[in-house]
This record gives sequence, C-alpha cells and structure tokens, in this order.
Amino acid sequence: MSEKRSRGERSAERREKNMTRHLTNCPHCGQEVLDHLTKCPHCDGELTPKGYRPPDPKKMKIAKIVCYVIGFAIAAGLAIWLILR
Repeated sequence: MSEKRSRGERSAERREKNMTRHLTNCPHCGQEVLDHLTKCPHCDGELTPKGYRPPDPKKMKIAKIVCYVIGFAIAAGLAIWLILR
C-alpha cells in the first residue's frame, strides 16, 4: 500500500519544483541564482536576466513622440473646452 501524502507535502513539492525551474548558474562564481536577478547575491557579478532584451532605441523614440502628441492633444482639447464652456 502506498501512503497518502498530505496537502502540505504536495504543496511543498510543487513549490520546490517551480523554484528549481527558475535557477541558473552565475557565470562569475558558479553559484545557483534565480534567473530574473540582475546582480549575483554571492559575488555581486552582473547578470543578464533570462528572456530580457533591452528596448530598441528607435521604438522608444517613436513611443515618446506618440505620447507627447497624445498628451498635447488632450491638453489642447481640455483648454478649448474650458474656454468655451
């Protein structure tokens, strides 16, 4: 007969499995670290988070311009509405 595991044991196993999935080795010291960190807690070495890509400067410039245009349009519309009411 197999023993039934308690809910707490199953939950702890799931958490451990999920945690190990997000571990990677630091290229500087070789210690295991979480894959989302930008700095190793053991050696303070610089890390690149898994799946991270720096933003494209051209796209950032376009996004900034679009935000300025939308903000200006809202401010102008609000000013016109306040003047005409």
